[in-house]
Amino acid sequence: MNLTPYNELCFAVYTTNRYFHKLYHLVLHPFGLTYLQYMVLLIVYRQQTTTISQVCSELDMANNTLTPVVQKLVQKNWLLKQRAPEDVRRFNLSFNPAQNAQFNLLQTKIAKIQQLFIHQVAAPPITEMINQQHQLNQQLKELAQQLEKQPL
Repeated sequence: MNLTPYNELCFAVYTTNRYFHKLYHLVLHPFGLTYLQYMVLLIVYRQQTTTISQVCSELDMANNTLTPVVQKLVQKNWLLKQRAPEDVRRFNLSFNPAQNAQFNLLQTKIAKIQQLFIHQVAAPPITEMINQQHQLNQQLKELAQQLEKQPL
């Protein structure tokens, strides 16, 4: 059985992930943020008010993974955490308006990295790359779900 193409794909995806994290780290580190914290901020900023469950769903991550990330963002004053008026057992998350200037500066720097990347990509077009990545993610997710139900 020749697993070389599969192994090469895994290595390529892993390496791409590392380089994306490295690029973002260059911008996020001065703001005291990690890539995962930034992803959480983007979701909360976009939705304005949300719950940790909704963030977990969007990132396809477990609650116990993201809870410490959210707590850290609350401690750093990036997010506000308030009891939900409709259910006091739940908390709503919202972006701290006091951080708007910092977040806008951060977004400007991220946009510069994105533009540099897009201008360097000749072929295939970036939208094609994104579509292929989404397809790969969906296939891997389905396989993982299948193997969770019926282990090897």
